[in-house]
Amino acid sequence: MTLLILSDSHGRADNILRAYERNRQAAEILFLGDGLNDVQRVGFDGKVPICVRGNCDAGGVFSFSDVPAERILSFGEYNILMLHGHNYGVKSSLERAIARAAEKGADLLLYGHTHIRRDVYLPEGTEIGDVRLVKPLRVFNPGSIGSPRNGGYSFGLITIRSKDILTSHGEI
Repeated sequence: MTLLILSDSHGRADNILRAYERNRQAAEILFLGDGLNDVQRVGFDGKVPICVRGNCDAGGVFSFSDVPAERILSFGEYNILMLHGHNYGVKSSLERAIARAAEKGADLLLYGHTHIRRDVYLPEGTEIGDVRLVKPLRVFNPGSIGSPRNGGYSFGLITIRSKDILTSHGEI
């Protein structure tokens, strides 16, 4: 199963569409916030994106109060924590977000907000602040599809197999 991961479009619905057109095979589309208005403008061939709200999704025409700030999803035997990241201070440290992922029993933490791509594997036993991981955790940020801070407009792809989670970044 392949998941298309998008974040931080900030008015660039056209870039969301470009990323989707290159990755129509994705079983699910996950949006990590800051551009919910953009997601509404894009057709996904009947697929309904799974979204969380970012710090810039609070105002405007839509309040998006019905969209949660975080979600825990299960795909097969893997749990994924989706969040934007602003509530956990991810621009200065991932410690609080990682602690939340560990608390929720996540195998994969997806976050946005920084506009910077990241892909880190933390093995079981890793200590982050006061947290010691009881199982491995992959920490993944797709970068920004609308306003990148390191390179071009980017998205993420997650492929879940029976015993593996494979991660990659793409650019449009």
